Amino acid sequence: MRRLWLLFVFGGLLILMAGSVYAADSSCRECHVSAAEDFARGSKAETMLCTDCHGTDHDGPGTGEPFSPTPKTCAGCHEGEVSAFNAGKHYWGWEAMQSVPTYEMMPAAVTDKGCVVCHQVGYIWDDGSRGRCDSCHTRHVFSAEEAKKPEACGTCHTGDHPQYEMWANSKHGKLYQMEGDSGRAPTCVTCHGGHEVMTAWGFLGLRPGDDDDDEWVEAREKVKQALETMGPARAPEIMRESMAEWQYWRDDMVARCSECHAESFVLRELAKGDALVREADIMKAKIIDVADMLFAEGLIDEQTRFGIYRESTAHRFATFMGGFHNSALYAWDKGYLGLATDIVHVRDDAITTKKLSVIRGKIGQLTGIAGGSGILALLALGYAVYTRRGQKKEQPEQDKSISG
Repeated sequence: MRRLWLLFVFGGLLILMAGSVYAADSSCRECHVSAAEDFARGSKAETMLCTDCHGTDHDGPGTGEPFSPTPKTCAGCHEGEVSAFNAGKHYWGWEAMQSVPTYEMMPAAVTDKGCVVCHQVGYIWDDGSRGRCDSCHTRHVFSAEEAKKPEACGTCHTGDHPQYEMWANSKHGKLYQMEGDSGRAPTCVTCHGGHEVMTAWGFLGLRPGDDDDDEWVEAREKVKQALETMGPARAPEIMRESMAEWQYWRDDMVARCSECHAESFVLRELAKGDALVREADIMKAKIIDVADMLFAEGLIDEQTRFGIYRESTAHRFATFMGGFHNSALYAWDKGYLGLATDIVHVRDDAITTKKLSVIRGKIGQLTGIAGGSGILALLALGYAVYTRRGQKKEQPEQDKSISG
């Protein structure tokens, strides 16, 4: 009898719980149809209510603002995932954006759609927590499987952060496109993990060490100074602090790659990437030298020098990131070839600017000495040159008529 009574009570509780879930869903669905439908698609709908994340202050139109969940809210159930995120690079995304001087100079309409969309992955909340879990786990489904797909990463890692494009152009990416997620082709999370997303070289491709390579040490210091001027190198936790830290993450990557490849092959390929970082740094340093010389001589202004820094930085990123992602398109065409073209353009612009400066000086000397007569003399000289060229063009026609 007692057992039947317990079953009756337990069944009643289940009915009440189901009814409360239904009531909550129905109440929210009246105004938030799309959000409720997405929530119903996800696994959380089986055990949670909307109020578990959004609180109870909002209970219909005009009843108060719903609570916005933060990573601290998510940590109630996903403490391990939040801790891993806090130890990774995306944790610093918001500060990385704000560290770039041009961020404050640009209109909010530009930064809101051009910067914040991606960098809010590290958004700093009033409760002190950081991150936007819905950057990868889109609301209200919050699917882990969705966040693991390379396409989820492709939202942000394109343009001047083109890691997704590099991967898509590599043999790994092509296999994924041909076969789908069959397990044969590594995806972003295969190599970079789920929440920490750390690598040996980091986003800037800078590290301490290699002091026996004087040329590289000197070049790397110039690259670092240029990146500090632009802003990225001011961002926190953007570079490895020691060779030991670099080696820790390199060993981690070797272990991941060795799940599919022979370790000897992995080490050779990663060494090729290291060598490419070196060559990109040396070429970038040469561009910095020319740009700094032009600026020091007053031939270009600060904004122009910044533009040279930025364009060559994008090509440097493409070079070494393309190498590590096995994309020849980025390692060469969009990378090192871009750097080589940059230095040619900067050199040619320097020559042209210098010539114009000399010509202006000569004109100034002539006009200063001869006044108006100097200008008339220049005009007369120009007319004589123009007339002489015209006569030379006509001469072949005259010879032709005579010979005919």
